[in-house]
Amino acid sequence: MHSSDLLREADRCVKCGICLPHCPTYKLTRDEGDSPRGRISLIQALASGQLSSTETQYHLDRCLTCLACEASCPSGVRYHELIDQARSIRDKRSRLAQISHSLIAKLPYHKASRFALWLYRFSGVRYLLRAVAGRQFRRLDDLIPTHAKVGHWRRDYPATSAQQGRVGLFTGCAGRISDRLALDAAISVLNRLGFEVVIPTQQGCCGALHQHAGDSETALIYSQQNQAAFGRDNLDAVLYVASGCGAQLNQQRFSVPTWEISHFINSCNWPPEVTLNPLPYRIGLNTPCSLKHSLKLDDQPPLLLNRIPEIDLTPLTQIDCCGAAGSYLLEQPTLSDALRDKAMATFKPAELDFLATSNSGCALQLASGLRKTNKNLRVVHPIELIAMSMSQTD
Repeated sequence: MHSSDLLREADRCVKCGICLPHCPTYKLTRDEGDSPRGRISLIQALASGQLSSTETQYHLDRCLTCLACEASCPSGVRYHELIDQARSIRDKRSRLAQISHSLIAKLPYHKASRFALWLYRFSGVRYLLRAVAGRQFRRLDDLIPTHAKVGHWRRDYPATSAQQGRVGLFTGCAGRISDRLALDAAISVLNRLGFEVVIPTQQGCCGALHQHAGDSETALIYSQQNQAAFGRDNLDAVLYVASGCGAQLNQQRFSVPTWEISHFINSCNWPPEVTLNPLPYRIGLNTPCSLKHSLKLDDQPPLLLNRIPEIDLTPLTQIDCCGAAGSYLLEQPTLSDALRDKAMATFKPAELDFLATSNSGCALQLASGLRKTNKNLRVVHPIELIAMSMSQTD
C-alpha cells in the first residue's frame, strides 16, 4: 500500500468515535492518541509528510491490533491494513526487537531445541541469564509455562476410527513450546473422529509477529514456506489451535481451506461410537480478540465445550483484551500488565476449575498473571477438555 492508498483508506474514517468504547487502550488511558481515530489521524499526518515516523511511533506502537475498532466501524475502514502499513514506514525497529522476533520464530523448530530447553530450565543457565539479560528477557522467561516442552512430532498420525479425511496441523513457533498439550490433544481427538493428521516438517512461523511489526517481507517469506509445506500432502484442510496464528494464516493462499480447530470439529461428522463422558467442572472461557474480531468464530468454542455432559461453562465476556497481542506483552509491559490485571479482575479464579482460551498468547498472559497472584488455576485450550472427556470413554 503506497502513501496515496494509505491516505485514501484513512480518509474513509469520519472520526465519528463509535470505535472509542471498543478500544482497550483508549478505555485504559483516555488518551485520544491511544484511540483508533487518533491513530488514524497520526497515520494521515505520517502518510502526507506532516509528521515523521518518530513522532507517530509512540501511539502506533501502543496499538494492540485487536481489531475491536474495525469490527465496530460503520464505514468499514480496514484498520488492520492501516496500522500494519504505517508501521512498515516507521524508523527501523530496535535491534533487540528484531533479534527477539527472529529467535521466537526460528528456535522452536531446531532439532536441538528440546535439549536446549531442558538445559535452560534445569541448570544454572536460567538464573544467570535472568540476572544479566535485562527486564525484557525476564518478562519472556516469566511466561514459560510449567508444562513447557518443545514439540517434535511424527510426520503422520493415522486415524483410529473409520477414516473420513486427511488434515494438516499447523503448530506455530511459540506454540511448539506453549501449545504442546493442546496440539497433542488435537491429534488425539482428530484421530478418534476418523482423521489422519499430517504435521509437515517444513512448516514455519505464521508470520504474524513480523506482519504486525511492519515487516511484511519476512511475513511473506513465512507465508510462502507454509503454503509449500502444506501443499504437498493431498490434504482436505489445514487446522490450527492458536487463533492468533489463524488470523494470519487466513490471509494466505493455501491450496485447501484453513480451519480453527473448534470450528472444524463442530462441523465434521462424529462417528456413533465416539461419545463424551461427563466433566463436572467449572470452566471460565476467555474469547481471544483474534477469534472474536479477525476470525469471527467466537461462537465455536462454547458450542464445542457444551457438548460435554455436566460441564459448567461461564463465558468471561467482560474481558476486552488480556494484553497479550503477540509481542506486545514484551514490548509494551506497562499497558500489557494493566490490561491483564483488568481482565483478571473480571472473574474469581477460586470459583473455577479450569480457565480455557483458544490462543497461545492469551494462555501465556493469563497463566503468568495467575502465577503472580499465587492462584492455582490451570489454563487450557478447549480441545484439551474435549480430549479429557473423550479419553474417559476408552
